[in-house]
Amino acid sequence: MTRLSGHLRKSLKNNFNYHAVPRVRTDKEVRGMAFKFRRFLFRFIFLAVIFSIFVTCAPERKVRKGFVPKPCMDCHKEMKSELAKRYVHVPMRERDCEACHLRHGRLAVKSFVEREEKKLCFICHTGMAADVENMASVHTVIKQGKCLPCHNAHASDNTYLQKEVGNEQCFTCHDKAPFMRAKRHKPLDKGCLTCHAAHGSQHKDNLIMEEVELCQSCHNFRESAFRNAHRGYPVEQAECSGCHTSHSSSNDKLLRESIHEPLRLVQCDSCHKPNTGPEPLGVIAPDGKLCYSCHEKEEKEFRTDYRHPLTDKGKCLTCHSPHASDYPKITLKGKIDICTSCHDEKPKINVSNLHKPIKEEGCIACHDPHASENPYYLKASGKKICFTCHSGIEEDLAKAAYTHEPFSNVECSQCHDSHGSNNPVMLKTPLTGLCYTCHKEAEDRFLKTYVHKPVSDKQCTKCHTSHTSAYDNLLKKSPTGLCMTCHDSMYLDIEEESAHQPFRDKECRTCHDPHASDYVASTVMPLKELCFKCHEPMKKGLIASSVRHLPVEEGKCTECHSPHGTMLKYQLLDLVNELCLSCHARVVTTTVRKGHISMEEGNCLSCHVSHYSDLKYMLNDKDPAICIQCHSDDTERLLKVHRESIDKIRRCTSCHEPHVTEEPGLLREIRHEPFIRGDCEVCHV
Repeated sequence: MTRLSGHLRKSLKNNFNYHAVPRVRTDKEVRGMAFKFRRFLFRFIFLAVIFSIFVTCAPERKVRKGFVPKPCMDCHKEMKSELAKRYVHVPMRERDCEACHLRHGRLAVKSFVEREEKKLCFICHTGMAADVENMASVHTVIKQGKCLPCHNAHASDNTYLQKEVGNEQCFTCHDKAPFMRAKRHKPLDKGCLTCHAAHGSQHKDNLIMEEVELCQSCHNFRESAFRNAHRGYPVEQAECSGCHTSHSSSNDKLLRESIHEPLRLVQCDSCHKPNTGPEPLGVIAPDGKLCYSCHEKEEKEFRTDYRHPLTDKGKCLTCHSPHASDYPKITLKGKIDICTSCHDEKPKINVSNLHKPIKEEGCIACHDPHASENPYYLKASGKKICFTCHSGIEEDLAKAAYTHEPFSNVECSQCHDSHGSNNPVMLKTPLTGLCYTCHKEAEDRFLKTYVHKPVSDKQCTKCHTSHTSAYDNLLKKSPTGLCMTCHDSMYLDIEEESAHQPFRDKECRTCHDPHASDYVASTVMPLKELCFKCHEPMKKGLIASSVRHLPVEEGKCTECHSPHGTMLKYQLLDLVNELCLSCHARVVTTTVRKGHISMEEGNCLSCHVSHYSDLKYMLNDKDPAICIQCHSDDTERLLKVHRESIDKIRRCTSCHEPHVTEEPGLLREIRHEPFIRGDCEVCHV
């Protein structure tokens, strides 16, 4: 205990800095402090144990309902069948969908993949990423960052997760025909990967080694039979593919489809120096001279005003192979690619509407590849080259009454792209704007309030032809029939005698502007002026009159008349009374028992004129003369009722309602008492 106390004394002295207290503690004090320290230590250890038990034995925290992660395949059940395949992608096998996919998706990415295809695959396939980066020749799909054209992302029954087996995988992109000719290269039966690397290599065409080295891996160039077949020339210094195809051919020895005649006859020395000389593969003359030594006729034909620069310089081998090729005329590339390898016109030929001759024959359909008498090496002059195929249009041009100016000058290229475009009929620009490239003033003129729909849609060819026409303004039909192409329903219910004359004669342009106008219904001028242009007497009468019908005064003739026609006389929109009452409804009510006979017969015009008058209410005569026109036939009764005299009547409407009333004799409803008794003398002499 004494030793323990000494130890504690030392510990306390060091930890609690008791060296600052000069007094020396007694054993009793030291024992008390030791007890306190042990009690503190015991409590600390006890609490630590309790806390650890609480933490390790506490129940698992519950996850809120709806947020428990579910396995992806609970929903994507179709993926379960992938697991049964022979080869399963590692993330798929380990159910680690999130190795490639985002749990909640990615904006505008349908499959929820984390990043673009190439970068995603290279996260794991780092070795492939490094290899591709350093390859001289990379497979096109890899260059485009696409792994999935060849590989399945989840599983496959084929090695390397390939979608197809062997060569069939390659044929999903590559045309099968060049591989299926009668004479086939034997390695082709083993598979494309016998000679080619799937992703890329350091050698041309993705070959697994240099071409000659690859050929020598099967063919012994030193064998006498091999050397004799090549006339003793050291072909190991050249490329075998210059004469032979590596896949299949219609010719023996796998010679390419188009063979230079000296090669066909195995007359190598026709062009090459002797095989025993210091330059056995050298040629006996420079490029052009060598070719023209046989092609003398062609050399003379090429002496024209317009020669292709390569022809001019005698650079025949820029386009032609000296030995063999898979293309006609032993060209080095196909009918289009041979030209676009120098003339970078690919944007023009990668279009939805490629010129048919280019599609079928290539550039040489229109151009001579060597020389011509015409600019651009065209096979015919600009005025005839198009008509070589489009002969029917040339006939139209000869007999047409009206011709579009570019067409009459045979400048087809003013509107059409001679190679192709993404617009219908190879137009240079969309039709909506093409016409305005020349007709700029028309575009400005059409910026008005009311625009004919074909004009607003910029569809000029709805009404006009683009080349020739029998009608002025290149209309598709006669002006009298053109509008009916769309507006034919307007004629169905109108008989000739009730139609407005311009409408009957189908002269729509008398009233309407076919393009655009600042006036309603695209009229050629304000409606009031338009009607008076033909109806001149109406205009004069209106000016001279003091009382005018309001619609006429405001120039709203169409309030009463149809501008085209109806089944009624004068092209009225309705029966006379119905038409008048559509505005003047207050003159009648539905409760009346008695109506003026002219009202009952439906003829307001018995008393009123329709357009203008010098009399109030637009009457056609003064009161009482207007009434006597009808009532003079009943003179005896009239005289009796009016006390034997009508001469003194000043105005019939003083007593009578001219339209309708519930009182007999159309008398006004509110009357003077003597008048009711018939006692006129009370007031009148």
